Amino acid sequence: MKNKNILIVVTGSIAAYKACEVVRLLRKEGANVQVMMSKSAMEFVGKTTFAALTDNEVITEIFPKTPKAGLEHIEMAIELDAIVVIPATANTICKVANGVADDVVSTTLSVCEQPTLFAPAMNFRMWQNPATLEAVEKLRKKGSIVLDPEEGQLASLHEGEGRLPELIDILNGIRSLFEIPLPLQGKKVLVTAGPTREAIDPVRFISNRSSGKMGYSLAEKAKDFGAEVSLISGPVSLSPIPEVHMLVVETAEEMAVAVKNNCSDADYLFMVAAVSDYSPADPPDKKIKRDSENKSIELKPALDILKSIKGKTKGKIIAFALETHDGEVEAQRKLVEKGADFIILNYANEKGAGFESSTNRVTIFSKSGNQIELKKDRKDRIAKKIIEYILNN
Repeated sequence: MKNKNILIVVTGSIAAYKACEVVRLLRKEGANVQVMMSKSAMEFVGKTTFAALTDNEVITEIFPKTPKAGLEHIEMAIELDAIVVIPATANTICKVANGVADDVVSTTLSVCEQPTLFAPAMNFRMWQNPATLEAVEKLRKKGSIVLDPEEGQLASLHEGEGRLPELIDILNGIRSLFEIPLPLQGKKVLVTAGPTREAIDPVRFISNRSSGKMGYSLAEKAKDFGAEVSLISGPVSLSPIPEVHMLVVETAEEMAVAVKNNCSDADYLFMVAAVSDYSPADPPDKKIKRDSENKSIELKPALDILKSIKGKTKGKIIAFALETHDGEVEAQRKLVEKGADFIILNYANEKGAGFESSTNRVTIFSKSGNQIELKKDRKDRIAKKIIEYILNN
């Protein structure tokens, strides 16, 4: 959604504060955001908040005290790429559907013909009101997207259908306005990324050179394809990904617990993390002091996470194999031993691939016997190609 011009219209619901997060995420994706607020919306959230989030003045009047008074909503009809009404009240939905234009919001929406999404939030009786349901149908027939509200406890403490749709559904709805493909919409994706650290003593640890870039790229592309993504990350120097549920761990054991707790309902599991194969058997609770003698550290095998979740998930398992030699043999062996649906092979000793690199070259092996090589490319592009291959095989 980079460089898209999006108008966020905030109307008077207690859910108005949630529009702040939508604005923040759109800005993180590079969109240019302008906010318009109804008078009742300003009773819930101050316009200063949205001005700070967008770096734009918030539109609140049809005739503001500016040299361009009265013209802003006409100009936007030409300049905008999309409009998102969040939260959309029953009042606004019914006005727009029936051609009423008596304030800045309804007037703008009556003029603009850009793709429009409504994210409703209201009392369940308002949503079920025949006039509201009829208005929703009118808007949908005209080509607007009107999301169904969530069911649950409302601000009035009643139970029913009327809660603002989930954030992922709103963002996916906005993507659909731009006809962005969402092949993973409605799916849950679990990704592990980065290294693990196994303590030698309180200040030292065993780890590896994994940067986490491949796993983070897969998580971001899965999110862009519409998935609900959970990313279990070891210690990395990468920024969190907007819209992705982050779980930060350190040891192989912590990662195993996090995977076990989140794998049961996952549709796809991308096991990208470079998990330690061994950990110190009995690390002391005090720093090991330097002396002139040689030191030995007894290592024990770390838990094999893939084997530990065998039979505990119905999702497709995509595992990674990082090798230095005999790569194809090792990948085929791991494919069988670990019960994976796909194994993705890359080499640690290949320049511009594997660890500490922004590029990668991989070969995908499937349990059906097919395989394909993806030539060296930037990791985000490799991630996109991996997901597309998995979805088509």
